[in-house]
Formats: sequence, C-alpha cells, structure tokens
Amino acid sequence: MKRIIAIFDFDKTLTDKDTIILLWEYAIKNKKVSKFIFYRSIIQGSLNYLAGFKIKHFKSSICRVFRYLSEEDLEDFVNYVYESHMLEDGLEYLENIEADYFMLVSASPINYLKYFKSFLKFDVIIGTELDESFNIKGENNRSTEKVERILNHLSSKGIEIDYDNSSAFSDSYNHDRPMMELVKNRYLINSNKSVEGYKNLYWK
Repeated sequence: MKRIIAIFDFDKTLTDKDTIILLWEYAIKNKKVSKFIFYRSIIQGSLNYLAGFKIKHFKSSICRVFRYLSEEDLEDFVNYVYESHMLEDGLEYLENIEADYFMLVSASPINYLKYFKSFLKFDVIIGTELDESFNIKGENNRSTEKVERILNHLSSKGIEIDYDNSSAFSDSYNHDRPMMELVKNRYLINSNKSVEGYKNLYWK
C-alpha cells in the first residue's frame, strides 16, 4: 500500500549539535567519565582511521562512552537534549506536517535514540546498532545504508513510498542524498548548499 512518508535525519536536523558529542559532554559533566578518556578515544579512533580502517572503527571508539552510562543515565540524557538542544522550529514543523508514517533515521546510536520516541511522534526510529561491547554491529547507519534499512522496514510493514507526496529532511546533502532521493519533496536544514530539486529551510 502506498503511504505518505516523512523521513527525518536527527543530528543538526532536529538538534543544534551532534548528539554523541553532547553525550560525552553530559558524561563528563556528571562525572561518569573523565576528559582523559574522551581525548584518548578521539585520538585512538583518529589513528585507526588514518591507518586505513573504516569510519565505523572511529565511531566505535567514540561510542566507548556507553560503557560508563546506565539506561537511566541515557534516559536522563535524552530529557536533557530534548529540553536544551532541540531546534524549536524543527519540532514545530514535525508537529504540523501531514504524513501517514513518520521515520527518524540517523547515524546516531539507537541506544539513546530509542528514548526520543517518548517525545517525538515517530512511528519508527532507526539508528546505528551497537553490540554488547558498544562496537558498531553491522554497518554504520549512514548514506546508502539508511536507504537499505528504510526500504527493509517499510517492506516488512507492507508499505510503499508515495514518492510524489512524501518528504525528507536532513542537514547534510553529501551524506543523506541517497535517502532524500527516495522522495520528491527534499529539504536541506540550515545548509549552505543550494541544490536543484531541494528546498532550504532554516530552523532555530
């Protein structure tokens, strides 16, 4: 069945900063982890990337912060982000846009993204999966990987995208172009790029 789909990226689309960086800031501020561990994780991840490892190995280093946080901490973190780091214009747009099915599709870890469902009207939240050691499981949820996961999920629900009436929103043309091209109505959020076939929106 064809349905009108609204697809949203998350970091810097609905938030003012990358949430994994906000998570480190939260953990350091609340004395869950030290700045030394943060810098060590950044350096080790950068060295792995420069040595030729995939970007997901860098991200796995950054995700070590989860080792120091409980589920209660993650819920508290999501409350903090919702109260202090959401783009209000984006939240208003999300609340008022009409669609049959709402999808949040992000490269951020599902470990905390899942808790945003309490605040935001998404039918499904798809993020990067982590294993028990908080390393990326499978592939980082970015670029064409987002497309594959979106289509697999919709197929499992018996949903076909109504291309002409569906919409997608992201701050990054370079990373999210494959996802955006699933629909006709494409919106770049707070982007300096002007691309044919895309509309620019500026949210605060």
